[in-house]
Amino acid sequence: MDKEKLHELWPDYVLGKVSKVEQEEIVSFLEKFPEVREELSEWDPIMGTLQAEWEVPSNEMDRAFYEKLHSFVEEEAPQSNTKGKVHRLHPWMMGIAASVVLILGFALGKLFNSEGAVTENSLVNTHEKLKAAEEETHELRTQLVISLADQPSASKRLEALSEVKKLDSATDKVIEALFKMLNNDPNVNVRLAAVTSLSKYVENPIVREGLVMSITQQESPLVQIALAELMVTLKEQKSINSMETLLKKPDINAAVKEKLEESIKEII
Repeated sequence: MDKEKLHELWPDYVLGKVSKVEQEEIVSFLEKFPEVREELSEWDPIMGTLQAEWEVPSNEMDRAFYEKLHSFVEEEAPQSNTKGKVHRLHPWMMGIAASVVLILGFALGKLFNSEGAVTENSLVNTHEKLKAAEEETHELRTQLVISLADQPSASKRLEALSEVKKLDSATDKVIEALFKMLNNDPNVNVRLAAVTSLSKYVENPIVREGLVMSITQQESPLVQIALAELMVTLKEQKSINSMETLLKKPDINAAVKEKLEESIKEII
């Protein structure tokens, strides 16, 4: 038993669907590593949370981002000598990172004149350069999200969703990557986290419609419940048809059926 295997088994463990051997392995692993149980608690419906919390203190956010980017580059580079998608991206990413550092350094250096006083022109120039640096960082983080979302490791895909939380806005490619994870990812934790990430962009009609359509595509009870809760929060009338379609499935989970019926009543 390792951490990644535990992440994959956790939804079934919560629903009581794992074998006795797997259950004993999970209990033993959590006794040795209690901090892992704390991480997994965000997916535990008993604790009433299907919303992932990845808040990073604002004064540490950029440092954590660049540490993650650096780690990602170091981990992926040795895997292949071919010039694949990830390797074409790395030099470009690092070029942007370098330019951000240079812009910030130049902006701060120009903030004060030779006598140490702040001038109106220096403030304007600094504002413009800092804005450019923010845009560069946003673009870099966006590319990192798209690249991580394509990785075979579930933990890497979860990292992508963690980075999405720090984006002020999402490009079409990011939205596409999020829906790919929501509808096709084999890992339930990733699909749950994708629901949380997409909920940030529900003002976008395409995202809203995509979430409604996704309801009938889900097989996991946890994801079905997460989407139902989100529809109630949004008071999304269009979701009623999708939930009613899901209710007609003969093998629907009893807890999900109850949740859907309650959700429909709340929306109406």
